[in-house]
Amino acid sequence: MPRRERRRIFSRGAACLAALALCLSLGAVGPTARALTLPPVEITARAALLVDVNSGETLYERGVHVKAYPASLTKIMTALLALEFAEADPGGLDQEVTASETALADLPFDGSTANIVAGETMTLRDLLYCMMLPSANEASNIIAERAAGSLSAFVARMNERAQALGCENTHFANPHGLHDEDHYTTAYDMYLITREALKHPVFVEISNTATYPIPATNKSPARALYTTNHLISAHNTPQYIYYQAQGVKTGNTSMAGHCLISTAKNTKKKDLYLLSVVLGAEREADTDRVLSFVETKRLFEWGFENFTTKTLLRTTEQICEEDVVLGQDTDKVMLVPARSLEALVPELLDLADVRREIKLFDEGGVTAPVTRGQTLGEITLSYEGRAFGVIPLVASYGVLRDETQNIQNSVKTFFDQDWVRFSLAGLAVAVVVYVAFVIVYNYRRRRERGRGSYRGRRRGWRRKRR
Repeated sequence: MPRRERRRIFSRGAACLAALALCLSLGAVGPTARALTLPPVEITARAALLVDVNSGETLYERGVHVKAYPASLTKIMTALLALEFAEADPGGLDQEVTASETALADLPFDGSTANIVAGETMTLRDLLYCMMLPSANEASNIIAERAAGSLSAFVARMNERAQALGCENTHFANPHGLHDEDHYTTAYDMYLITREALKHPVFVEISNTATYPIPATNKSPARALYTTNHLISAHNTPQYIYYQAQGVKTGNTSMAGHCLISTAKNTKKKDLYLLSVVLGAEREADTDRVLSFVETKRLFEWGFENFTTKTLLRTTEQICEEDVVLGQDTDKVMLVPARSLEALVPELLDLADVRREIKLFDEGGVTAPVTRGQTLGEITLSYEGRAFGVIPLVASYGVLRDETQNIQNSVKTFFDQDWVRFSLAGLAVAVVVYVAFVIVYNYRRRRERGRGSYRGRRRGWRRKRR
């Protein structure tokens, strides 16, 4: 073959091999080659967190474990302890509480207030509304004294409760949140505290109230309370209103910046229950907008637009077949998920990209009988390192045991045992030895008898001759 022709054939072969290698490499990449890129969300606050309360999945985070000052977000913890106290106290939320001089002492004149004075009496429920809506600092102290006997005892309870909830970077110095260098938290810890408070329906009701009437007391005529959370109220500034928002609490000091914790539900995505924590937001100089409201709303809109709950696995799916040993009329059984699996995922996620890893407990096959619903393995679903869950795989139908085959298998299994084989081999050897011994023994006896008879004949012939 000419040299030029050999080169041409070699070049074509090399090109084919390269193309094959490329195809194999692309096939090996699989779903990870189509990683999703979510649209960015602009957040300028020092710390921000967006979580789906139902699933506990974090959708967005920024500086969530960085030390920050909570300002009046502190009152969420105060409300939580007050509600736990009321649930254990016979008086409940309708018990009357009188404001003491000590509860009103050392509070700044320009701080948030409901204008409660010493000696004034109102219910614990009304005090909670005073604390949560206009963020009254004196109401926090009055509640703390009632629940624990003193402010110091209540603050100790706050820190104990925070530790019990898993808050690793939180320390409280007062019940209201006025600035103290030893009074700090993180966005993540505030999420843990708020999540616990949201378990109380009364807290949800109070924190989501825009306006509340306080009846006349022994010291004051009736008064109306208005929330400081402009996401749920258009009383002062309608520009921030967000109709999907529900509560929870604002906070603001010069050191803490503008803080806001809020939740939201969307009528089109009822499966999502979003909770946002924004700490250390600024006020825009040119527009005078408070960015804690703006960025919280932005987080909610971004979350609802880009995430949804999808069914990743259904109980009707046939996952794989498992071999059945000694099965009657079949040597296979179909495995299905024991339960369905739903997960909060990006809206654009293609379910074909979700990785499925199957593990069978009996790699050599399961021995009959197999009952319907019997767990024979498990399937793990994940995407780009995030595990969605591990679901048991069960038999979709039962398989009876073939008794004839079982007996044959039992016999075979018995004789396949080493000690049985060694015993049989030893017995065979013993039989051979015994037979050989008998043969040799009989042979020798015949020879001995033959020799004796021959000698007798010889002796008898000699006597006869004489």
